[in-house]
Amino acid sequence: MSEKFVSREQVELLRERINLAEKTDASQKLYSYIEYCKHAKILIVGAGGSYPAAMFAKYCLNYVFYDSIVHTATPQTAINLIAHGCYDLVIGISFSGKTPDIYATAVSALYNECDFILVTGAKEEDVREFYKNDTRVHIVSYYNEKNITGKERGMISMASTLIPCIIFDDWGTNKMTIENLLALSAGEDFVEKLDIALIANSIKRCPVIHVFYEWDTYATALDIESKFTESGVANVILHEKKNFSHGRYTLLYKQDFALLINLVRYSVISNYRNNYDAALAEFLQGLPLCEKKDAQYLEIGTHAVGERQWNIEALTTLPYLITSIGEALDIDISKPLKPFPDAPTKLYNYKGKF
Repeated sequence: MSEKFVSREQVELLRERINLAEKTDASQKLYSYIEYCKHAKILIVGAGGSYPAAMFAKYCLNYVFYDSIVHTATPQTAINLIAHGCYDLVIGISFSGKTPDIYATAVSALYNECDFILVTGAKEEDVREFYKNDTRVHIVSYYNEKNITGKERGMISMASTLIPCIIFDDWGTNKMTIENLLALSAGEDFVEKLDIALIANSIKRCPVIHVFYEWDTYATALDIESKFTESGVANVILHEKKNFSHGRYTLLYKQDFALLINLVRYSVISNYRNNYDAALAEFLQGLPLCEKKDAQYLEIGTHAVGERQWNIEALTTLPYLITSIGEALDIDISKPLKPFPDAPTKLYNYKGKF
C-alpha cells in the first residue's frame, strides 16, 4: 500500500466523529418525537448500508417501547406495507439525507397519514430543502458544525451505521455510555490479534464468506454483508442458524469459500449461549474440507446481555476488520473498485412506480 487509504483515515477518526455526533441534540430530538409511541405500530426503513442501522434501531425501540410493534423493511417493501395502512409511524435512516428511495418512502407515509421521521448525518437545512420544506417531515440530524474530520466517501462509510446506532442507543440522554466507548477499543483490539494476512489470502483465493447469525445478532450480520459485498471484497452468504437448509450446509462441502464467521452470544457462565450453538461452532471449526480449502473460521461475539448492547459491541468491531482486510488486499474499501456505471446509477435515481 503506497499511501494511507481513505478508509483507514475514516476509521482513525471514528471516536472523534461519534463524539461530535453525540454532542448534537439528535438523541433528545428523536426521543421527543417518538415518546408518545407506546402501543404504536412503527416501521423503520433503511436502504443499502443503512439497513443494518434500521435493524439495530428495532432492537432499541423494542427495548424502550416494549409494548409497541416494531418492524424493519427496505424501501420497496416499506412502501407497499405503508400503502396497506399497517403503521402509525415511519422512521427513515439515510446518512446523506437524500437517498431517493427513502424520500419515496416518506412520500408514501405522508400520503397515508403516517408520521415520518428522518435520521440523517446531513445538515438539517439541506435535507429540508430536499424534502421541499414539508413540515410534516421531522428531521433528526447528528450533523455537527465543528466536524472538520472530513466527509465520508465511497460505498462503505465507516460511521453511517455506527453513529445512528449510538444515537438510538443513547435515547434522550445525549451522553455516550462508557460501554460504547469501551466497545470501540475492544473492537480494535480484537482485530489487532487476528492474522489478517491469512484471512486476506483466503479471500483473495476465493472471495466467498459464510455468516451464521440468530434473530438477535441479525443487525451485525447485515452490516457484514453490506461492508464486504458493497466494497467488492467478497460475496457474503447469510445463514440463520436454526432455519436449517440442507442445500446451504451442502454448499460448505461442495463449493469453495474463504471464511466462516460465527456470531456468538457468549454466556457469563459458559463458552456458548446454548448447546446448539456449541455444537454448531464445533461443526464449523471441524469441517473436514476447511483445511484443504485454506478456509478460515472466525467468531465475533461478546458477553453483553440483550440484543441492543450485543450488537453495538459487535458492530464496533467491523470497521476495523473490513478496513484491515481491505488494506491487506490493497483495496481502499471507501471507494468502489470501478467507477459506478451509468445504467445502475439511473436505476438508483429512478423515481417512477415500483
